[in-house]
Amino acid sequence: MYSLYLYFLGLSLSNTSKALVIFRDEKQSHVSVWNLIQRFGSCQIYKRKRVTAFIIDETIVQIGNQNFWLWICIEPVQRSVLGIYIS
Repeated sequence: MYSLYLYFLGLSLSNTSKALVIFRDEKQSHVSVWNLIQRFGSCQIYKRKRVTAFIIDETIVQIGNQNFWLWICIEPVQRSVLGIYIS
């Protein structure tokens, strides 16, 4: 699964197989990484849906003696959180 994670982060097949050397004594071939992508790459982790409206709200949160902005984006119809950002 770590090879899928590295590949979908943007590494090439050969660089992904080189990065996996720390987990095995021998190098895993780029073909085996490609086979994993073919097997699990089409699985959806979450369902995409079209959003027609969203609400963005912000507030200041104090952590220790520092203030941070907390932003949240909510889809009001399904009442689902689209994203959270702290700055």
